[in-house]
Amino acid sequence: MKGRTIQSWALIGPGAVGLNYAGALLANGEVLHVLGRSDAAALKKQGITITRVDPQSGEVLHETGVRPTSVTEDAARIGPVDCVLIAAKATVNAALIEPLQVLVAPGRTSILTLQNGMGNAEFYARHFPGTPVLSGLCFVCVNRVAPGVVENYHPGRVEIGSLGDRWPELAQSAVTSLQSAGVKTVFAASLDAALWRKLCWNVPFNGLAIAGGAIACDQILADPAHRARARRLMEEVQRAAEKAGHRIEDSFLDGQFAVTEKMGAYQPSSLIDLIEQRPVEVEAIWGEPLRRGQASGLPMPEMAKLYAEINEAVGRRA
Repeated sequence: MKGRTIQSWALIGPGAVGLNYAGALLANGEVLHVLGRSDAAALKKQGITITRVDPQSGEVLHETGVRPTSVTEDAARIGPVDCVLIAAKATVNAALIEPLQVLVAPGRTSILTLQNGMGNAEFYARHFPGTPVLSGLCFVCVNRVAPGVVENYHPGRVEIGSLGDRWPELAQSAVTSLQSAGVKTVFAASLDAALWRKLCWNVPFNGLAIAGGAIACDQILADPAHRARARRLMEEVQRAAEKAGHRIEDSFLDGQFAVTEKMGAYQPSSLIDLIEQRPVEVEAIWGEPLRRGQASGLPMPEMAKLYAEINEAVGRRA
């Protein structure tokens, strides 16, 4: 599989992130099948619509409509593909093993997770030993506002690496495909380092949106206490990354605040999941990095407190 190009794709998880990048690939002429569930009928009827929205004014800047190569609720109707995009929530990973057994062909298929948090690539590698597992870190602001309909408030970028940095050529192939589709995409030579960097945003902003009482990003930034706590959380992630051998500069943390300022009243995905009574990715975003940091001997009081608060909020909803 060294140096090969990706000729066919399958998307599992047609939510905001999955549809956003699947739409870009389809608009570039790629062969891409969608494995849907309750939204399959809508996707068959109307395809995918991606609307670029100004986060400050709400003005629609651009709209793209595309149709998947196929939409089905049965993975067997798709069969093996070159690359499976997994954009479902980490909370449903176990349920995806059965359809993946149909979509993954040994020696042909690679798996590319577009999921939040840590531990996802390792999970799939355990179930599909020998299959290349890649991860894409999506620094983007998107919301799914209806089946097949995505609003994009900040295109951002994607970083793609491979588990254990074992398949750089395949990761670069995925980078090239997304770049050709107009997505700002870079190769992550160290996937672990990229995961820790992504957590510098996800941990505080997804977390405080919930712990702060269902508040958006602009409210977190406007409150001095929340803003200071966000910085402390970032610094704990920064120190945990350093324990793992990855240096994150202070300027990178500063940049997380700068980019969030541009998002306006953006509601992070974990808050939307909580509000809409969907499972929250508690373990992938907060639990796993907390355990890894503590296992390295690092006290993480802010992360531990936030982890407890989120579990409490999720428990109250139940």
